[in-house]
Amino acid sequence: MDVRVSKSNQPIGRVKCVVDSCHFWGSGKECLAQEIEIQPPGAQDTQTTDCATFTPKNMQ
Repeated sequence: MDVRVSKSNQPIGRVKCVVDSCHFWGSGKECLAQEIEIQPPGAQDTQTTDCATFTPKNMQ
């Protein structure tokens, strides 16, 4: 699996992430990806959404 986006030194403001197994997770529930992609189009509830930016920590 390739990392799709670059990691940043600054968290994305107003984005809370608690997925500590993600390559882009920063302490304090911060997302350090330069951008995030949430899919799919037409999702109807939180159970059908997906963070497409997620990359496992071991994929650095």
